[in-house]
Amino acid sequence: MFKPSCLSLGLVGALAVVAGLPLSAQDSGVVGDLKVRAGWATSSKDHLSATSLGFGLNLSVATSLGKAGVELGYYYKTGDDYFLAPQGTIPGEMQPADPANSGDARRNQLDGLSLRLSLQNRLAETWDWQGGLMLGGTRFRHEYKGQIQSRNWVSDGSGGAATWADTFSGVKEEGGVKVSPYVGLTWKMTSRSSLEFNLMALNYSAVEYVHKAGSSPSYDANRISIHNNFPGDSFTKTTRFVPHLEFAYVFHF
Repeated sequence: MFKPSCLSLGLVGALAVVAGLPLSAQDSGVVGDLKVRAGWATSSKDHLSATSLGFGLNLSVATSLGKAGVELGYYYKTGDDYFLAPQGTIPGEMQPADPANSGDARRNQLDGLSLRLSLQNRLAETWDWQGGLMLGGTRFRHEYKGQIQSRNWVSDGSGGAATWADTFSGVKEEGGVKVSPYVGLTWKMTSRSSLEFNLMALNYSAVEYVHKAGSSPSYDANRISIHNNFPGDSFTKTTRFVPHLEFAYVFHF
């Protein structure tokens, strides 16, 4: 998982690198910015919302290569509830699943602290271009909860030994410091404010719970599974690079 302590160490190290770069004659000194962002994905993946929000505090310094920046912030993308039909092949000795009386609800979310490293250069009188990397901000949270039952199942267990009802719930998180590159333009509105436009390839790892219905090694007298006791269940993991358009209001201190 992406931890704040990692960000703190990264921020200190990045500031040390930036401080060591040679200053240019123009705009020398450290400048602080507050950036408030809204984003939009060109395609929605993993039942996440197409929109995203974020903010950050940026410190930049002019160097011979351009304006180098280090930003500590937070990135957030919510998800929508979604529902799955019973998954997998039911063991041959068990009754088939009853989709009409079963439910499997899921929800995903992406968020976390982020560290951005950037380099900015003048393009025109009021326009700059920039490129950079966002590290972190992509903790993927997968929530799942369901009850799937077979045909002929009744709550008193009188349906027979071949009937079953599975109950399960849990949360799985996939973190790590993922690197998301971005490029874009900045338009200077006033001496204190700018608008920023970026195209970013958001990099994250999505996980999905896979439940094998009717596969619990033991059911109680009412033919209900022992909670979350499914040795055959697993999680799939998928790496994503999803294009996003970002818009940010920048306030210069």
